[in-house]
Amino acid sequence: MKKKLKLDFENILDHLPFGMLYLDDDIITYLNSASENILGLSRKKVLNKSFYSYHFTVRVKDTFKKIKEEGKTARLYGEEFINYFGRRYILNFYFVPIITNTVNYIVLMEDCSFLKEVEKKTNEYSNIEKLSTLFASMAHEIKNPLGVIKGTIQLIEKESISFDDEALNIIISEVTRIEKVIQELLNYSNPQKVNEKYIDIHQILDRAILALSTLWKEKSVIVVKEYDTTLPNFLADPETLYRAFFNVIKNAIEACSFNGKVTVSTRLKVDLKYKDTMKDINYIMIEITDNGEGIGEEDLNKIFTPFFTKKTGGTGLGMVYVQKVILDHNGFLNISSIPKEGTKVSIYLPMKGVI
Repeated sequence: MKKKLKLDFENILDHLPFGMLYLDDDIITYLNSASENILGLSRKKVLNKSFYSYHFTVRVKDTFKKIKEEGKTARLYGEEFINYFGRRYILNFYFVPIITNTVNYIVLMEDCSFLKEVEKKTNEYSNIEKLSTLFASMAHEIKNPLGVIKGTIQLIEKESISFDDEALNIIISEVTRIEKVIQELLNYSNPQKVNEKYIDIHQILDRAILALSTLWKEKSVIVVKEYDTTLPNFLADPETLYRAFFNVIKNAIEACSFNGKVTVSTRLKVDLKYKDTMKDINYIMIEITDNGEGIGEEDLNKIFTPFFTKKTGGTGLGMVYVQKVILDHNGFLNISSIPKEGTKVSIYLPMKGVI
């Protein structure tokens, strides 16, 4: 009777939709069929092996150690696991200590890979909606100057006036505006492979500052460089980074009033709030600070929205492009601003290839 009950119980466990491991200390003494599928191994190869011998994430192993120390249940969500055959799973883990005369543990593994795929598809649809908004904005930006050109030509025809310099200048100006919008849109939308080379970050920043010298000299803006000269060279794309830095520094100079100040600094020190994001990777931080007009909170939230701009003649794609370049380098950026006091753009780049 007991043997039949045991077989019936094991049969029930084998039909559970989630993986179940039964552990004596850290040794696996039982697993069900779902666990075999997840691990990609037969029971024979798993039984009497340590839980730690499988490629679970550090967080999963650390959590198991913790429940052994504290004797409390624990949960983990969305952990990646690559099984014996290289199949990728996204798993939720539930750890349950079983305390009788001895202490054993049950580890439940719920496969939520399908839910992650649904989430991915949902995000794709969201991106399609964003793309539709982008194209609508693009059409608006191009339609406006085309309307001016059309109106100017119609006026010339209607009034039978000569094609004078003023009319020609209007048309050239509006065509230039269209070209600028299209070029910046191409910069933003074209999938470009990061062309990595060992770079000196300060040479790229110096190049951008030099290219903008006419602008900051005209406004009598002081550009201060505070470089950490001990920073090593690292792998990155020099051309896309140059264009990104050019955009940010140009914005900073334009935001300044006459005799303003822009500071460009580099260092390894990182804000503690990004510690979890950065894990064990070394990052360099490039900060570009100005003492200009500053940006209000509402506008700050829209700064990476395509075609959003408050500048006359601006396309609203400059910071969108900057964000794309930094993300392509697996970096990230943060912008903080106080109206009437100034703006700080902090760019974090992983120091790839540094030995």
